[in-house]
Amino acid sequence: MLSVAEAQARIIAALRPLPIESVGLDEALGRVLAETVVSQRVLPPFDNSAMDGYAVRAGDVAGATDATPVILPVSGESRAGGSPDLSLPAGTAMLVMTGAPVPRGADAVVRDEDTDRGREQVAVRVAASPGTSMRYAGEDMAPGDEILTAGRRLRAADLAACAALGVALLPVRRRPRVAVLSTGDELVEAGEVPGPGQVADSNGPALAAAIVEAGGIPVRMGIARDTAADVREHLLGAEGCDLIVSSAGVSVGDHDHVRDVVEALGSLDFWRVAMRPGKPLAVGEVRGVPFIGLPGNPVSSQVTFELFTRPALLALQGAAEIHRRRWPARVLDDMAKPDGLETYHRGVLVPDDGDGVPGVRLTGSQSSGVIRSLVLADCLVVLPAAGSSVRAGSLVEVIPFGQ
Repeated sequence: MLSVAEAQARIIAALRPLPIESVGLDEALGRVLAETVVSQRVLPPFDNSAMDGYAVRAGDVAGATDATPVILPVSGESRAGGSPDLSLPAGTAMLVMTGAPVPRGADAVVRDEDTDRGREQVAVRVAASPGTSMRYAGEDMAPGDEILTAGRRLRAADLAACAALGVALLPVRRRPRVAVLSTGDELVEAGEVPGPGQVADSNGPALAAAIVEAGGIPVRMGIARDTAADVREHLLGAEGCDLIVSSAGVSVGDHDHVRDVVEALGSLDFWRVAMRPGKPLAVGEVRGVPFIGLPGNPVSSQVTFELFTRPALLALQGAAEIHRRRWPARVLDDMAKPDGLETYHRGVLVPDDGDGVPGVRLTGSQSSGVIRSLVLADCLVVLPAAGSSVRAGSLVEVIPFGQ
């Protein structure tokens, strides 16, 4: 069997980034940038005030205190959106608003709270040092600065930077279209009332949602029954998609047909990984479309999606960082595991006890059929393959969700 890392590497090596398209800023959140954004502007474009207050020459207020304020005539006002060509005569102050240009000659801004807020003349009660409450031209961005690098998954702050630079369109990788197929005679759609021996399909909605979170477009293929013919018919319906993701039917049971059908329609690269939950994982291609067959148990399906399918989707989008970051944590309870299998428990992080390393507890039963173990979790606890237990107090890696 392959290790988790080996399986991840095999999957990613078979993928190529999707084509580039241009989108507006309103459509760019969560997309993966295809080309580096380089500043063509000076930001801020002029020296401006970080506070509502008065622009002054620091030397003119050097001796100001609350008991002995310095009185200066007010020579004018600088407002946001006003001219950046104003000048401040020596021995005067100028009323200035947050974001407004600081007049030439001024080298500090005294905030309103440190004055009497006078309009004809102002009493300054503090000695402001040069640079106080000022934002200088170019201190944020300058022409030639690399602001966002290719492969970055765009956040709201990134779009603010692009807007400030006047960049209205961004080159991004196309979103992958992902066929989502559930399999099993026992399954009904979530809105139906299960009959005897039936259960609602929880994997289909969960995988579709996870695909959206990873930047993809889910294409629900419905539920295939446990016959080779029905699995084949559903898989053939995935033409035009960039990836096929199925759940269940990939193990060795008499009614598990997914692997055989995939081999008949394309090829199978591997189908088992040395891990729990999720050892049966079928990876291959169906008529040229990459295929990942996940286990059917709900927790196994979602954990293997997290470890294998989510990175694949980000790789298709050209992301520079395709795996969630891992952090050290200290286990607070003894944790059992099967020897020889890298194990992923569901855990909850708790604040550290002063050493900078958070603790982690389990969310209850770690059965692969207990969905609530994921509902309560905020991380996966990674236990190494070697050994059959991890003692309380040991350091392990965790994979926090949402990073």
